[in-house]
Amino acid sequence: MNSGLDLFTGGVITQNLILFQGLGIYALLHFTKSIGTAFKASIMMLVSTLTACAFVWIAAPLMPISFGMRLPVYLAIALAAGLLWHKLWIQFTAADSDRSILTAFVNSALVGILLSIPQELPEGSAVVSYGLACALGYGLVLIVMAGVRERLELADVPKPFQGVPILLISAALLALALMGYRL
Repeated sequence: MNSGLDLFTGGVITQNLILFQGLGIYALLHFTKSIGTAFKASIMMLVSTLTACAFVWIAAPLMPISFGMRLPVYLAIALAAGLLWHKLWIQFTAADSDRSILTAFVNSALVGILLSIPQELPEGSAVVSYGLACALGYGLVLIVMAGVRERLELADVPKPFQGVPILLISAALLALALMGYRL
């Protein structure tokens, strides 16, 4: 990666977690029923990702060099960041403890962001910037697909394709459209 712009576009578009890496499919299927729900899931993912990447930035000097040794540390950091913000979300909104909100931001996509941090990436703020770009791309796909899903509910779609099948077909077409940006 040559510049910060390459890093940012890579995280948002060309290495998108949902479209190209297949992470966050649960969120795509369950949190795109309305744009408001997709926006909430996107914000919680963004906050959790920034927290987890900041923890990785702080803990990077303490982690062993080999990737196999870093995996448990990354999993623990992702879980801690997600649970922290879930607890704060419940306290400030006085909402019931809802498992679905927890799975929105403590899922495979959060762990995927931590595992996809490029090894050649300089440590420090670049890790947080890459996490921000990945979370923005994740949120962008959720919100766009929520809009597409709302429009598809009004369209005349054949019965076998209604619901999840047409959503997955639409996501695949969006991924194909964005594949032109890959170099």
